[in-house]
Amino acid sequence: MRSCRPFPAIAFLCLLAGGLRSEAQAQTLPVTVRGQVTDTDRQLVLYPATVRNKQTNYRVFTDNGGYYRITANQGDTILVSFIGYMPQTFVVANSAGVETHDIRLELQERFLPSVEVSEKWNPYQLDSIRRYEEYRPFLETKNRTLVDTDKRSQGGFGLTFSPFTRYSRRQKDLRKFKELYARHEMQSYIDYRYSKTFVQRVTGLTGDSLLQFMNKYQPPYDMLRQMNNETLIYWISERAQLWRKDPSATLKPED
Repeated sequence: MRSCRPFPAIAFLCLLAGGLRSEAQAQTLPVTVRGQVTDTDRQLVLYPATVRNKQTNYRVFTDNGGYYRITANQGDTILVSFIGYMPQTFVVANSAGVETHDIRLELQERFLPSVEVSEKWNPYQLDSIRRYEEYRPFLETKNRTLVDTDKRSQGGFGLTFSPFTRYSRRQKDLRKFKELYARHEMQSYIDYRYSKTFVQRVTGLTGDSLLQFMNKYQPPYDMLRQMNNETLIYWISERAQLWRKDPSATLKPED
């Protein structure tokens, strides 16, 4: 006669295996991480800030209210960044559910030391390329204008005026971001060519004197684009000579 004793053991093993699977699945449930990204000093919402999961390389952008939502696992590192600000990271603590992280980014310090290298791409160009790729979806989005040429009216010039496109909050925020991006690109180029390392080497100034000199004398972007290094060295040297004689005296950029 067939014995039924093995069945309870098999059933127990199946239940045990099922329990282990359930526990493993529970441990790998994604966490919804959400929050708001703002500027610490001015309490401005930052749009579109990048929120990236460094383990999966998955990224999202904040909306025009500065809010974000991203999925992650326990122990994942989240990197939050925005142009002109110091990036910030945090580690996901929860194993499931929702975790809130409101991020306050600090403005990046000006006149950081730079390392000049001789390669196909200089550091400014590499950073500029990375920034463009990061924000390509926003930079390549066309601004909508007050005049909508896609819709033709029956008379006049065939143009439809829409007061809700140009002045919508989303369109305003997109324009502000593009303007901020353009200003940041210009300042990044200035900071690369007119770096602390370079100016110190030309003038011999150090510490507070160097920073005061650089704050007082900074070549405009358009002028700097046209200057070669020899011209820039002469431009800096001339002002450093005047600075040593009389720090209160000023030369105009074009002088």
